[in-house]
Amino acid sequence: MALRLPARRRAPEPPPAYLVSTAGHPNYGDELIARAWLDHLAERHPDRDVWLDGPRPGRAAHLFAGTHPRVRFTDTLWELAHGSPSHDPREDAERIAGLVTGLGSPRFDPGLLALRGMASVHLLGGGYLNAMWHDNLGVVAALAVLRREFGIPVHMTGQGLMPAGEFGPWLREQVAGFDVVETRDAESAALIGGEVGLDDAFLALDVGRPVFDERPSPDRMVLVQGDLRAWEDEAAVASIASFLAAAPEASRGFVEAVPPDDIRYARMVDPDARFWPFGHIWADGLPARAGQSWLTSRFHIHLMAAAAGAAGVVISGRAGYYDIKHRSLLDLGTGWTMVPAGADLRDPAVATRDEGFPDRARELARRKRALADAIYPR
Repeated sequence: MALRLPARRRAPEPPPAYLVSTAGHPNYGDELIARAWLDHLAERHPDRDVWLDGPRPGRAAHLFAGTHPRVRFTDTLWELAHGSPSHDPREDAERIAGLVTGLGSPRFDPGLLALRGMASVHLLGGGYLNAMWHDNLGVVAALAVLRREFGIPVHMTGQGLMPAGEFGPWLREQVAGFDVVETRDAESAALIGGEVGLDDAFLALDVGRPVFDERPSPDRMVLVQGDLRAWEDEAAVASIASFLAAAPEASRGFVEAVPPDDIRYARMVDPDARFWPFGHIWADGLPARAGQSWLTSRFHIHLMAAAAGAAGVVISGRAGYYDIKHRSLLDLGTGWTMVPAGADLRDPAVATRDEGFPDRARELARRKRALADAIYPR
């Protein structure tokens, strides 16, 4: 008679980590941040389930395929927030709290029940929680209830909360109970009564995945955004044309961070110049290097190109939003120059840099990594 040994018990699986982001649009900065956190979790917790909650889970599933081996995608919190009848999170707080605590809707119940079993919920960094997109603030309202009623730890990192507008006092109250609250600029830090932290994109510089395309690239690079414009086309075209005036055709390049909007000025100014679409920089890295000069209005292009050692000029966009974001990088020491749209940029010396910023960026990346390690200890 064969001896039957008792079955080996499997160790209980750790509860999942839950990330919240606007990734999936796609938008280079938001995607870069989400991928960095997924890479970090893949390194430290490859056997743990990870959820990414975003407004476009289908696109996100394709963009982040092959990052974390157990990542899953949903839009629970975004659908809840964007279903607001009033489009005012303060007025909608009762509806959101009722669904989070009492359920009652087959559209939301499975996802909201799952949230009660998470190890933590983490609002990834970005500039999506503010008065410009106030429907998004319903996500914050839901997480405040989840923390208060069910004790699920809630983390918020690298956030830019400006312009907060009339929602400022309410937003400060909502995040007061969160376990980690980090903002990336002085104005957002003042709003919540905390210290200035770092944008989450710094983590992408310390997770081991290459983020720069090291193949030959032009000396003059342009990415002036085609969405959320705070200028007339004539002004943007004048600045871009003057910036490129002294550069031969082979030394000109355009980059796209938000498709299809960011091809706008490439078509207007120099349709024959080399163009890097979003898919290229996502798969192969940003073509940024020392020795280049960049003209951009995009915050994360400023951050990453400066970290690569490039000089640059920033066209400042909407006041109270883009200027605050770019100034936070200038305060960190990129050494770039900020100008209004329409500025004459023919002087080659207009693109500036701080030679020490690439080393400083690596130091800041290590600091962001230390925060990530503290949020997700082994």
